[in-house]
Amino acid sequence: MPARTRLVKQVAAIFIVFVLGILLIQPFISTEIETYDLSNEIATNTDNTGRQLAEVDLKSVAGETISTKSLLGTPTIINIWYSTCEPCRRELPVLASGARKYAGIVNFVGINIKDSAKIATEFAQKYGADFAIYLDDNGRFISKTGISTAPVTLAINAQGLVISQTAGELSASKLDQVVTELLK
Repeated sequence: MPARTRLVKQVAAIFIVFVLGILLIQPFISTEIETYDLSNEIATNTDNTGRQLAEVDLKSVAGETISTKSLLGTPTIINIWYSTCEPCRRELPVLASGARKYAGIVNFVGINIKDSAKIATEFAQKYGADFAIYLDDNGRFISKTGISTAPVTLAINAQGLVISQTAGELSASKLDQVVTELLK
């Protein structure tokens, strides 16, 4: 038998074995596309609107312990953030400007949930934020408020009631709306 005929027969045999293999394996291969229900696993924030500000201890970037209770008495904007959060980076200048604009009327506070005091301080300075920065280094604040994503901004009246909660990046106009509502 010529070599060419043998080669054709070998290729045909390999092809038939390959096709038969696929046909025999097919019933064991799942063609269903797996889907997942993520509704219970996606991080969401508890809405604190209408609740009293959670009373917990925080650390100042200088290492001093303060209670959130000490923030009462003046309308306050609390922003929860961390340095590698891109929306946090974009909104920090807005908050810094707002703190200057509403100085003496509204207190501005940053609560950092992931960084060291050094990184939090350098980050705040880089973006012109000269308001108080505290660290939630033990996670008690975010645990008690149910905050699981950042940034989040809370507007707290002088009595400690959360007037509004904004998840996500704040624009200057949204900050003005929040402050207007807070000062009613």
